[in-house]
Amino acid sequence: MGASEAVLDDDVLDLSGESAGERGLDSSSPFFVSKKAAAVLKHAILDSYVMPFASKVGRYAPDGRVVYLDGYAGPGRYEDGTPGSPALILDSAARIAGFRQLDCYFVERAPKNYQSLAALVSEASAQGLAAHALKGHVEKHLGQILDRAAGAPLFAFLDPFGLGLSFETLTQQIFGSRSIHGTTGRHATEVLLNFNANAVRRIGGLLTSPKDTPGKPATLRAMDAACGGSWWREEFLASQNNTEAVRRITTGFADRVARAVRGGYWTIDVRNRARHQVAYCLVHFSRHKEGMWLFGEAASLAQVEWRRACLPPTEEGTLFNAGDTFDDEEEQRARAWVARIRKNLEGLQQQLGTFTIDDHQNEILAGVLGQARNKHIRAAVKQLHKDGKTSCNGVGDVRRLRVTPPPQRRQP
Repeated sequence: MGASEAVLDDDVLDLSGESAGERGLDSSSPFFVSKKAAAVLKHAILDSYVMPFASKVGRYAPDGRVVYLDGYAGPGRYEDGTPGSPALILDSAARIAGFRQLDCYFVERAPKNYQSLAALVSEASAQGLAAHALKGHVEKHLGQILDRAAGAPLFAFLDPFGLGLSFETLTQQIFGSRSIHGTTGRHATEVLLNFNANAVRRIGGLLTSPKDTPGKPATLRAMDAACGGSWWREEFLASQNNTEAVRRITTGFADRVARAVRGGYWTIDVRNRARHQVAYCLVHFSRHKEGMWLFGEAASLAQVEWRRACLPPTEEGTLFNAGDTFDDEEEQRARAWVARIRKNLEGLQQQLGTFTIDDHQNEILAGVLGQARNKHIRAAVKQLHKDGKTSCNGVGDVRRLRVTPPPQRRQP
């Protein structure tokens, strides 16, 4: 249903293709000392998305219960006390506890991380929240978690340092075990995962390397399992460079998953800096249009926080700093997005005459997908109305707006 080209940030690279547990990363790792800009991004997405998801789909679930799974949870908090994704999600669970039960399962393999995570979960449980810390590989616990999620909506966050779960586990075990009917209700299933671009480049390089690298066949088979077949090998070899290879393989993976689970997807590129190569892609899968719109909104809001986190620190004695112009730069971006959306709307008018916003997310947000959000669509519709190009005034639920031609002028 959709794929963005957002430029985001990550300061932690993985070149091994291994998960955090396989690399033995724990709370002593520099990654967990303080929050990096990429973590700001991911956490902002979770903060903007999980609560609306639970609120909407939980209304149809028995007792308002929604299941959340973090398959590679880490210690829960950074060493400096900043909340990690588990702490943020538990805070969300507390905020909606009056009307929804967010039943949280956090899986972590590294022993030191698990100790910290278990302490965090114990605190949450003492406050009456439904929280569980599980030690080991996520595959070990997945069947049990899915059994407990039967009849309830499920959101799974899969953020390994390497390849993560296999294609078969994702499509057949997570999605395949759950109903595709009534996806706004009890069996709504959403997954947000890290598809590692560095692993694509490193493992793809084995295809052209003349070296007899130890474990080469096993590594290639692991990539086959993650991608759902060896198709990615041809894509890599047919690409002119690594940038094209990552794009083609990420899109191919997302397309194949979406077809297998009968859903849609978003992809968000994550970079070290704006001009650097993609470190990994966040890929979101949903079986319902509502999820696609909600995630687009969350991704747009998260990028504002990411851009703010990437500002250089203010130095004493300087007359100006980057933060002074941040709001002005955001307004310039918004104006450019609105102009592009307006152009897209006018193109749809020429093609269709009359249409509803909800039915054309990709076309309306083409070129700004993952960056702009509903407020920018509304602004573009209002511009068209002001200029007499539509009778729709832009008032009301954005997704329900019906863009119609302007009223015909009567001939004198």
